[in-house]
Amino acid sequence: MMRETLRFLASPIRSLSSVVYILAASALLSSFLALARDRLFAHTFGAGTELDLYYAAFRIPDFLFVAIGSLVSVYILIPELVRRTSSEQKNYIDTIVAGFSILVIICSACALLVAPKLLEVLFPQFAAAGFLPTLVMLTRIMLLQPIFLGFSNILASITQARGRYVVYAASPLLYNIGIICGLIFFYPIFGVAGLAWGVVLGALLHLGIQAPSIVNDGFFRSVPRIREVQALYRTAVISIPRALTLSMNQITFTGLVAIASGLSAGSVAVFMFAYNLMNVPLAVIGSSYSVAAFPTLASALAEGRVREFIDLVSTAARYILFWSLPSVALIIVLRAHIVRVVLGSGSFDWTDTRLTAAVLALLSVSLAAQALVLLLARAYYAAGRTFVPFFVAAVSTPATIYLAFRFTRLLTDADVLHVVQTTMRLEDVSGSTIIALPLAFSFVSIIAALVLATHFEYRFRGFFSRIATSCTHAFLSAIGAATAAYLTLVVVGPLTLSSTLLSVFLRGFAGGVVGLAAAIAIYAVLKNPEYEETVSSVHERLWRTPVSKAQPISSAEEIGPSSPR
Repeated sequence: MMRETLRFLASPIRSLSSVVYILAASALLSSFLALARDRLFAHTFGAGTELDLYYAAFRIPDFLFVAIGSLVSVYILIPELVRRTSSEQKNYIDTIVAGFSILVIICSACALLVAPKLLEVLFPQFAAAGFLPTLVMLTRIMLLQPIFLGFSNILASITQARGRYVVYAASPLLYNIGIICGLIFFYPIFGVAGLAWGVVLGALLHLGIQAPSIVNDGFFRSVPRIREVQALYRTAVISIPRALTLSMNQITFTGLVAIASGLSAGSVAVFMFAYNLMNVPLAVIGSSYSVAAFPTLASALAEGRVREFIDLVSTAARYILFWSLPSVALIIVLRAHIVRVVLGSGSFDWTDTRLTAAVLALLSVSLAAQALVLLLARAYYAAGRTFVPFFVAAVSTPATIYLAFRFTRLLTDADVLHVVQTTMRLEDVSGSTIIALPLAFSFVSIIAALVLATHFEYRFRGFFSRIATSCTHAFLSAIGAATAAYLTLVVVGPLTLSSTLLSVFLRGFAGGVVGLAAAIAIYAVLKNPEYEETVSSVHERLWRTPVSKAQPISSAEEIGPSSPR
């Protein structure tokens, strides 16, 4: 039975429409599992010290994985595989595995040794409170994660190159299942260490589901060794700018988590819960369009079709604005309902709900900007200008950390804090200083998007003129959606401490439906091109018109191992 199941999962998918449906179903299931995972954590721990330590323990492993794992990204390996014969592929993969093994073992061993000192520097408040041994233990266990996920990245390139989309689509699902198993089964036995072992189990499952079919193809029949030195060198050189960019993002996140650890207990958990919630629409909107556009962008520039390249980027940007701005409006208005429905149970109390909702709203302000940065970064990669996104990221990282620190200090002033608390409806809520972090993050994200867009306009003329109308339509639609949703909430009544889960859901659902209807109506009245094209596409799908192309899946290091989707 097990063998037949593995054979089914490893079967190549030839139909492009079938690939689309598989990937769409995987993305949806991944989001549901991620939300279920966070709800279980919120129910068990609330926003408290245990989760603060758990999320802080991801920082070194995540950075290590992004810095090293992105060197073996599917974006780099797949082009190398498809132009090689079967035997050449085996030699190339042997070389990559051997080179990666040497690098990851050395780096992991160094991280294992320096973890106590480094964590003491990053999280002095945890050290002062006596939590450093626990944090070091969790980090050292989780250092197995970048090893497994790095090898999984390598196998994923073979999996995708051979059309085994069912296997690859199942990998992120199994990652989240492993983490959930850690909470349900390991935590009662091993305590907080069981949570870290759940992460390791998830990474191992992420790798393990791909291994049988690849071994069956004839790979890894002997101990891998470096067979193509030049190929290894060329792969590393191509990957370095992208790895540096992703590393900057991890440094930003580490800095924010370090600052949060110095605030009230539970601040790290509140920030992570809100970030994971915000990451759902970002993955669906931003990642989908940016990842799907990449192969066509690269092809257009390679063949000298610059005008088509600009049109493709502009089209993707218009759709990002079309979806993201109304989404931002609805998230801001319905933030408390979203958080309470997804996370509100058990130890996750009303104070946790209000804080997480405020952080979610402030993070979501920059949702469109973050999605545009993902798209424009892909455009620069396709154009061979990989250092442009890296430069922006390198400036954004210290700017975000500095502003977060300054905003945190600013909110120690009672008058300033009172104004901010009143604006965000956090009156008399302890721990409100955490909102300094999403303020800094969103502010710098918006500036970074403007800088990238301005440079892109300078380098490839016509980008702004192509998206101006759509941007205006999306902004007006967002205002309409927010107004309609807010008025609906006024009619159905506010949330209270006694509100049941069902009543919270129904109120939020009513506000969301009315807000969405208002957004659709405004798009229809304005005769928005993206709206008309979307309606036409839905109509064609209902009538079973064949789908023209499939969307590739993001590689693991892009999604982020601490919150995979």
